[in-house]
Amino acid sequence: MNIAIYVRKSKFTDKGESIDNQIQYCKTYGDSHLLHIPDKNYIIYEDEGFSAATSMRPKFQQLLQDINAHKIQMLMCYRLDRITRKVSDFSKTLELLEQRNVGFISATENFDTSTPMGKAMIYIASVFAQLERETTAERVRDNMLALSKTGRWLGGLPPMGYTSKETIYLGSDFREKKLYQLIPVEKDLKTVSLLFDKYLELGSLSAVESFCLINGITTQKGGCFYKSSIANILENPTYCTGDAASYDYFSSLGCCITFSREEFNGFSGILCYNRTSQQNKTSRNKRPPNQWVVALGKHKGLISGNNFIRTQKLLKKNSEKASPRKDTSSYALVSGKIQCRNCGSVMRVKNIRKADDKIYYSYACEQKIFSKKSKCDITNLNGRIFDDYLLEIIITLLLGALNYRKLLKLLQNKRLQFEEVDLEYRHRLDFFINEKKDSEKEIETIITRLATDSSPLLPKYLLPRLEELDLRIKKIQTKIDSLTPTNHEANNTEFPFTGSFPDLLKTIIKTSELPQKKELINALIKNIDWDGHQASVTFF
Repeated sequence: MNIAIYVRKSKFTDKGESIDNQIQYCKTYGDSHLLHIPDKNYIIYEDEGFSAATSMRPKFQQLLQDINAHKIQMLMCYRLDRITRKVSDFSKTLELLEQRNVGFISATENFDTSTPMGKAMIYIASVFAQLERETTAERVRDNMLALSKTGRWLGGLPPMGYTSKETIYLGSDFREKKLYQLIPVEKDLKTVSLLFDKYLELGSLSAVESFCLINGITTQKGGCFYKSSIANILENPTYCTGDAASYDYFSSLGCCITFSREEFNGFSGILCYNRTSQQNKTSRNKRPPNQWVVALGKHKGLISGNNFIRTQKLLKKNSEKASPRKDTSSYALVSGKIQCRNCGSVMRVKNIRKADDKIYYSYACEQKIFSKKSKCDITNLNGRIFDDYLLEIIITLLLGALNYRKLLKLLQNKRLQFEEVDLEYRHRLDFFINEKKDSEKEIETIITRLATDSSPLLPKYLLPRLEELDLRIKKIQTKIDSLTPTNHEANNTEFPFTGSFPDLLKTIIKTSELPQKKELINALIKNIDWDGHQASVTFF
């Protein structure tokens, strides 16, 4: 029996209930309590660094997929809140387990869904887990409101133009305490101010991006400004001055403002707490404005409230009218894998056009595009010709490297195995389908009899039979669902084993879908350099 052990920890630490401790405890519990299961195969799913607030955790999603595929017969966890702290999420998970006949055990809480009492206790425990989470979130918000009134910087990477400085002060209990506040970096603030001015003047992020590249305006680390980094600066309330206009603006968004309108006197800058949520270690998502906490910081404001509001309105207007970027991944074979040898930038797909039912395109240097040829003027690469030629080279190399006679024999044997499995599958499937149809016909007969015959004895004897047949159909359907072999899709694959192997390989590669071609390219090619005249391909 396959027993899935799901373990989770919000932070990457060795303290508390570590991943290894959870796994060991679950295995020990299984060995001592599941004595009726002789062959236990433990499959570990671990998410470290992920909160229970969301079910979008990589290994948890993989676990759900495996449960749907009937690969798991029992799910075990160290404690219920390792799965989730939300009643709604847990209810969906439990419903899925019931549909797939998968048992659930919480090792430390000794919950087992095989008993009605165990199932009831699990729901009660999940309610308390959600209550604990909501209470914790409320306590964190109250603490955030109190801290926001001090105007302190709560940590993290300061925005461009500022650095954070530690200050020691005496609290009301006469103990030394620390707080951080933003200290201006004048050189970088001038750049930020220029970005706001140019955006209001030029009216688009692309125009500001090109302006920065042409004029050599860089980030504080010397990198290039791109549209995403410019937008992040323009949207940041830290640069906004706390005046009457900004107070009215943030109030209209539904933000929680911890200072009065009179205190927004046009001097201090704004600090916006709880503006983003960290879903994982690499990405942050913006929360809706009604969850923001807006306060006055101890730093001086840079952009007036009116100019900041004009900037936000223009950003919103441009985002609404912006046309979606064409999906270049649907036809370009090596986009993102070619580099410009002249400046080192990535080559992206440009000049897309359609003629004679074919799509033509070019690979162009990214820096050349952004800087309007002022930083790089390398010649574009004809994408369609290059991609077709590259495939020909790969086919030639593969034919020289493969022992294709051995591979051909292997594929033929595989096809015979598929045919045998497919035949057995269809015999069993037909048997269960016919059995299900017979039960459904008997149900129809009983219902017709009950509707036309008024004898008081009929319900007494026929209703139990109806329940029995209904249960039987559900069991048959479960057998049908679990009957599909894992490789059944491959059973329908026809291998054209006629003709020469070189022609076969060429046909397979050229008629494959683009994602399969890209997988082949990524598996074989390390990188491609373009110098304006020829391309150098480096293979793994």
